[in-house]
Amino acid sequence: MAIDPSSLQRRHWLLGTAAALLASQLPAQAASHADAALLTAWVAGDQAMAGLWHPGRGPHGVTLPNRAHEVLKIPGHAGQALAVARRPGEFLLRFDTRRAQPLQWHEMELDRFLCGHAAFSADGQTLYTTEFDAESGAGLIAERDPMSLRKRHEYASGGIGPHAMLVEPEGTLLVANGGLLILPETGRRKLNRDHMASNLARLDASTARVLDTWRVDDPFLSLRHIARAPHGAIAVASQAEHADDAARRAAPLMALLDAQGLRTLELPAGLMLEGYAGDIAHLPGRGFMVSATRAGRLAWWTEDGAWGGQQDLPKASAIAVAGSQWLASGDAGSVRGRLAANALNDRLPGLRWDNHAELLPA
Repeated sequence: MAIDPSSLQRRHWLLGTAAALLASQLPAQAASHADAALLTAWVAGDQAMAGLWHPGRGPHGVTLPNRAHEVLKIPGHAGQALAVARRPGEFLLRFDTRRAQPLQWHEMELDRFLCGHAAFSADGQTLYTTEFDAESGAGLIAERDPMSLRKRHEYASGGIGPHAMLVEPEGTLLVANGGLLILPETGRRKLNRDHMASNLARLDASTARVLDTWRVDDPFLSLRHIARAPHGAIAVASQAEHADDAARRAAPLMALLDAQGLRTLELPAGLMLEGYAGDIAHLPGRGFMVSATRAGRLAWWTEDGAWGGQQDLPKASAIAVAGSQWLASGDAGSVRGRLAANALNDRLPGLRWDNHAELLPA
């Protein structure tokens, strides 16, 4: 994919002007919301963008050639963030969130495509990206320079279709291998639903060795996203790929990794959450919160796996947490959550939020 920086800059200026106009039309929010920001990606009209949204204002960001899936702040570099292209992804972008300016574009290497997620090492000196080989479909972890975005080396992810990953305090990597084979020539079409093989893999990043893998009992659950509680409890969100509609609609959305292995959490009797978890995060005092996108709900479980409750949010998607504060995005530019001591329920008409976000507190 050839990236034309001059063309992107022109589009960036036009979209920035449109965003400023949108901001002028939005109602003011409480002052306590003013300095908190959501770092995320969105689509305005037919233009993909990434950047910041401050409650009570319009979003402010850079234009992208295609949708981003995840946007992360870059540790040790205030005001800088990384946009990761949606799978099969062809670009990474390091950008200035304050000026909404691109700093470093990176076009993917030959026969390599991104799977939408990335993570930084604890010292911020290494960027990890989940990827796949366009020829074989094999899942890969690439280690990159966080400034130049150039690849240092790569190794097997421990499965097919790696998606989200988590850097553990010990420096090991937890990777959710979704088990689904896609290839660039068929776009996002899933080629192996009848024999998918999803797992959660723990990797030693220093040796590229797979230390352990776990699977759930249901072979049609694709493990996609990971969250960790401060004391170490780990939860994995899944997306059901059952051919049978009833089985898919009633499928679990979350699994816990504990001494018993990786075990799915059954839903309360009669409850169907449509088998699709878009995101997961740990919220202190509440437990693990999951966005049940197709059910239009936010659902949560305690850290030991007990059902916690649910609330409505049409097309719930990204969940972002900072301490006791949280925001979740939904349909038609909606955002719901709690900042400081105040509830927030906002909407930005004309925007479609993408899948993941980070909350930057005031």
